[in-house]
Amino acid sequence: MSLGTLVLVTVIPMLLMGVIAIALAGREFRESSRERLRETAQALSHAVDDGIRDNIASLRLLANVGGNGLTSEQATALLRSSNGIGDDTRVLVLNSEKEGAGVLPPDLYARTLAESQARISNLIRIEGSTLPRVAITLPMATSGSPSRVMALLQPSNQLINVIQRSHATGSELLVAVVDSTGHIAARSRSPEAYLGKPVPDWNKLLALGTNEGLFSARTKEGGMVIFAFRKLDNAPGWALVVGQPIDSFDAGWKVPLWWMIGAWFVATLAAFAIAHRFAQRILVPMQSLVARSRRVVDDVGHVGELPSSSIREIRELQESLLLAEQTLEQRAQDAQRLAEKLRSSEKRYRSIAEAGALVLWRCNIERTLTAINGWRELTGQSDDAAVGKGWMQRIHPADLSAMEDAWDRSVSLEVSLDIEFRVMGADGGWRWVRCRGARVEGEEPVEWVGVLEDADARRKAQARIAYLAHHDALTGLANRSLFHDRLQIAVTDAHRGRRSALLCVDLDRFKDVNDTLGHPTGDALLIAVTGRLKGILRETDLVARLGGDEFAILLGSERQPDDASLIAGRIIDAIKEPYELDGHSIVIGASIGVVVIDDLAPGTDRLLQNADLALYRAKGEGKGRYCFFEADMDVRMQLRRQLELDLRAALSRGEFVVHYQPMIEVKSGKLSGFEALLRWEHPSRGLLMPMDFFDLAEEIGLLIPLGRWILEQACRDACSWPERLRVAVNVSASQLAHPRLHEMVENALAASQLAPTRLELEITENALLANIEAASATLLKLKVSGVAIVMDDFGTGYSSLGYLRAFPFDKVKIDKSFVRDLGPNAEGNVLISAISQLCARLGIGTTVEGIETAVQLAHIKEEACTEAQGYLFGEALPADGLAAFIRAHETTLPPRGDAPEA
Repeated sequence: MSLGTLVLVTVIPMLLMGVIAIALAGREFRESSRERLRETAQALSHAVDDGIRDNIASLRLLANVGGNGLTSEQATALLRSSNGIGDDTRVLVLNSEKEGAGVLPPDLYARTLAESQARISNLIRIEGSTLPRVAITLPMATSGSPSRVMALLQPSNQLINVIQRSHATGSELLVAVVDSTGHIAARSRSPEAYLGKPVPDWNKLLALGTNEGLFSARTKEGGMVIFAFRKLDNAPGWALVVGQPIDSFDAGWKVPLWWMIGAWFVATLAAFAIAHRFAQRILVPMQSLVARSRRVVDDVGHVGELPSSSIREIRELQESLLLAEQTLEQRAQDAQRLAEKLRSSEKRYRSIAEAGALVLWRCNIERTLTAINGWRELTGQSDDAAVGKGWMQRIHPADLSAMEDAWDRSVSLEVSLDIEFRVMGADGGWRWVRCRGARVEGEEPVEWVGVLEDADARRKAQARIAYLAHHDALTGLANRSLFHDRLQIAVTDAHRGRRSALLCVDLDRFKDVNDTLGHPTGDALLIAVTGRLKGILRETDLVARLGGDEFAILLGSERQPDDASLIAGRIIDAIKEPYELDGHSIVIGASIGVVVIDDLAPGTDRLLQNADLALYRAKGEGKGRYCFFEADMDVRMQLRRQLELDLRAALSRGEFVVHYQPMIEVKSGKLSGFEALLRWEHPSRGLLMPMDFFDLAEEIGLLIPLGRWILEQACRDACSWPERLRVAVNVSASQLAHPRLHEMVENALAASQLAPTRLELEITENALLANIEAASATLLKLKVSGVAIVMDDFGTGYSSLGYLRAFPFDKVKIDKSFVRDLGPNAEGNVLISAISQLCARLGIGTTVEGIETAVQLAHIKEEACTEAQGYLFGEALPADGLAAFIRAHETTLPPRGDAPEA
């Protein structure tokens, strides 16, 4: 289909609909104009009727008011005074028909009296007057004069004046009132020239035989006019005629029609343009698609680019065609590659068959080989040695019976042969082969032909996959799946009286190796640990890697728990020996949980759970040891789980509180600040210290939100203290590793309005060691902002002096373990003296923890220590008890006396 045809097909229906619509609209417009003309005639006739009715009413009023003595002059004067009639209008009071002679038509007087109702005359010509008159008569029913008549005599054109006063008529309309004889009684245009003259085509109006209607005629001026008429109700035989020139009448309905035709023509042109545009946007891409499809079918090399289109469906069609082209091209390429592969495979098959990698054979129904090719390359024997029954002598004895059964089944059922078995190769080892064959149809005697394929590599790959499905890829040990199956067997054996033992081994400090030396070194360490475990265990034992640094061992010996204790001790001793890996000397340990599997053993999952409980107990008692499972461990674990649930809800329930322990200036004895210490007001277990729940909180990831809460609460509480007092808050290792610690501190200070210089953050050596790189930048930001950084438990780690050199601490807190050794000639004296002197030279303050006696206080006063803290000065107090404590020690804090011995 051409572009022009598509446009015509699209637009022609619209053109036809437009023509029909215009024709209907023209007819409707013309009928509407005719109806308006009829309505105008109707309205004007009602106005004339109203005028006549008003005149009759005026006459009736004069008759009732004037009585028998009313004269014509009096009646005329009364009417002029009330209605404002002109001088050419007068009222006649006639006592006899003779008095009206020469003025009224001869029979009007008599008809008025006879019908006893008002009458209107046709046109009357009166001598001396140029304009005709019309008379309205009314019988006067007065006593004594029953034959009197009152007549209103006025110019006939007065009727039009009434219309022109009450109804505006257009200048193009001609309005006329015609009496019953067809003479013009009133006319809106040039009345003096046409009044009293007969109406043209009056007979045409009468011929219609209706009270109203339309007809065309010529005016007195000779112009064609369309007339609408309506007969008057109050003047029998009279009619009001409204005429409009044909040109004006036609213009009333033809002008909007022409506008409509013009709009239709413009719309048609626009439709042609739009249709042409849309056809071009649709047809051109479609023609391009068709042409491209033909070129693709004809396998033309270059098919060109498709024109772009803004129509979504066409774009989708183009994309589909392109995709189909790509698919066809891909399939053609695939077919070409397949053909090449087939040719290559054919060549390869021929080469392989000729080289002997495939053994081609022919035999009879009794499994006797009659011909074979490639046997030497597979087995090292000559082909002749395999002829007859010789080939069956090279089959693995365990596979021979299955092979014979498969052959017999194929022969009896007349189906193809397909079986795998092992044959002795040229190197004396066993190789898997796949034997396939089929009966040769139509051959007599019956023969079978087939091939022997080397399946050894595939079999080994399958065996490797099966092995990996049950073994750990890194260490080669059994994985969780295989261990679970073997453990189930051990449980079944235990119920039959054969005991065994389950050991769960977890490496201590393995995570540190991974974090510091990297995962490759961690993997090498796991392989080394695996070697040591294998060296300790027997062949009847099974060791598995359950994941990460967790191993499980199943001891098959029945001498339990003695063997389990012996093996567990050997494992701990072996694993803690140093490892030399990648130039690093690594020392780790092992913790072991042991469960004896006896006739009362539960299921495998519960056994592993019990071993984990024992392992957890071993780690809790210091690591580097083993523990046997005991029944009460499960109770303790349940208590631990309940504590975990309570701990998770404690923060939201507001059960945590902060207590504050005072810090004292050694030289002056004045109060310098407080250390914030966390307490848990457990609803059933009472007040708990951090040692009761801190490790668990760290394990379940609660230290970050809990540490944030302590920091914010301590800052809020410190705002109520004197400005010279500082608050010290401990920062855990988890918080120190958090990338937004700096923001947490700043937010807490901003929310509480606490000056940064009044806040001290205490960090332990171990926390700093675990996060030294990540923490350094954060601590430096905090220090620059004015927050003091304090090293807590100084002297208990491995790198304290290195930290003092690498990081500018504001203060160190000497661990209370040194304070216990204070006394004459004690090492504690020397260590505290050395540390305080060193810090004094570096400009770092020192706080000694654990001061419980006056003797200890006296010793540290002799050193360069700046602050002291301990029970000697006061226990940790809740926030609401600090105000009284501060007031009581506003200047100095006298010692409370020696703390009671524990």
